[in-house]
Amino acid sequence: MRKEFILFLLGIICVSTLSSLLGGYAHIEADKVLLDTVVGAVGAGNFSYWQLGHTGPLLVELTSITGDADLYVSDSVRPSYEIDKNNFSSATCGQDLVSIPADFPRPIGIGVFGHWSHYFSEYSIQVFLDASTAFSDEQLLAVEKHQHINEKADTEKRNKEKPTARKAEEETKPRFLKLLNILDMIFEMFVL
Repeated sequence: MRKEFILFLLGIICVSTLSSLLGGYAHIEADKVLLDTVVGAVGAGNFSYWQLGHTGPLLVELTSITGDADLYVSDSVRPSYEIDKNNFSSATCGQDLVSIPADFPRPIGIGVFGHWSHYFSEYSIQVFLDASTAFSDEQLLAVEKHQHINEKADTEKRNKEKPTARKAEEETKPRFLKLLNILDMIFEMFVL
């Protein structure tokens, strides 16, 4: 009986660890080029506004981390949920996706609305260049230039973020240790 219980607890720990490790994995399709990522928060009934100046056909993807955030896009600076104040919108209870054509006027206004059902909503916006459409030579050069700039920025960021990566690892360790302590207490209560 003890062996089965210990194996059961170890199985729970393994599944929990694997799900937390694989939870941050993001799959980006080959026909998408990631241009920008923003993480933010918005209160219930309020808007957070962003401006976008990238050229070409774009895909704007909003993912609600907590709560429910909705996406509104317009050629004006402050889009709203009113029909005449946005050109594109996505108000689902999950991932919101808006496709913006290449000929849409720039700058693009992005509004993120915090749904009333949640006091506070955290979200992540990812802006992709939609590479599935046909590109002109100028657009291909712009994509290559942007990728080259991103590669430089990524290498600089990696060099600067080495100490902060350790801090993130240290912050996750206490949660794991707390879980082990709780499981240890439960084990002692039932076995000893």
